[in-house]
Amino acid sequence: MNRSHRSQHERALAPAPAPRDAARVLLAGKPTAMLSPGGGEVQMLATARALAAAGVDARLWRPWEDALEAADCLHLFGSEPEHLPLVEAARRKGVPVALSTIAWFALANCRREPRSLPGRLAASARFLARAAFPRLPSWRRRLYHAVDLLLPNSNAEAAQLVRYFGVPLEKIHITPNGADGRFATAGAEPFVELVGVRNFVLYAGRIEPRKNQLNFLRAMRGADVSIVVLGDAVPGHEWYFDACRRVAGRRVQFVPRLDHDDPRLAAAYAACGCLVLASWFETPGLAALEAAMSGAPLVLPEGGCGKEYFGDRALYVRPGDLRGIRRAVHVALARGRDESLAEHVRNNFSWNAAARAVREAYEKII
Repeated sequence: MNRSHRSQHERALAPAPAPRDAARVLLAGKPTAMLSPGGGEVQMLATARALAAAGVDARLWRPWEDALEAADCLHLFGSEPEHLPLVEAARRKGVPVALSTIAWFALANCRREPRSLPGRLAASARFLARAAFPRLPSWRRRLYHAVDLLLPNSNAEAAQLVRYFGVPLEKIHITPNGADGRFATAGAEPFVELVGVRNFVLYAGRIEPRKNQLNFLRAMRGADVSIVVLGDAVPGHEWYFDACRRVAGRRVQFVPRLDHDDPRLAAAYAACGCLVLASWFETPGLAALEAAMSGAPLVLPEGGCGKEYFGDRALYVRPGDLRGIRRAVHVALARGRDESLAEHVRNNFSWNAAARAVREAYEKII
């Protein structure tokens, strides 16, 4: 992102002024979050803006400017080991901490990690041990028990925190993800001008093994449909991007990541024939909510909490089932846009609704 784009992005997401007597909340992700921004970073920025509109003095934490002890609450995003010293520092200052976990746990994830065979076997063994003995020590367990409140995005994610880490239910407050209302009204033309097609299959997200673009492209090999893969390779996973390019057919276009406030992103959802996220899991995936705002048909993974958000309004696939992915894509394209899906998301999963749930969470611990 160049300097002019960065300033435009920051202006678009800068929180509106909050009342002087509002609770002051500092929000933070991992230090390297913006090097490869994804859904978690969008969630943090959008939450900050929506909270400010809801009367909370919410801002991104700049440790060199904002004294931690002056805050009423520290809100961390993501299950990261580097959050542990922040939580410990907040405890010393008497500042309560909320954590948006943004996590999903499944044995299949361990087997699909881009590690050596011994590494995958070790990860699988750790998962099975944790499933059998939730009290086993780990940095995740320490983090989840050290904070004052956990904010998973779904009931399914909350159940995993209880099952695998022994988190008490009273320490959990579910806060759904959201989408900006501008995705409901965008026109298609800005993105059509960029790619030269419409009614294409859109696969949006960071390019990495968890997102499963490679299996999707294998599944769609030879299909008589236009495909747009939108996103950048996660640093360290350039090899995976190269593998995707080698598999891609002549009707596949790779488009670099667009800033979240870039009007062409909303136009991409308006122009596509369906959105596909055949990832190994999604929680539920901001791209799915944003595309659904415009009524775009969805093809989502069985793993994660998509069904909790979309019910039977979306199609669900197993990430390793190439025939199933291909079949679901063709069904979704044939369905066309679904106004009931768009209305469902607009009514239940706006950022304003998400901010209300987060504000209720803060009131439990401030």
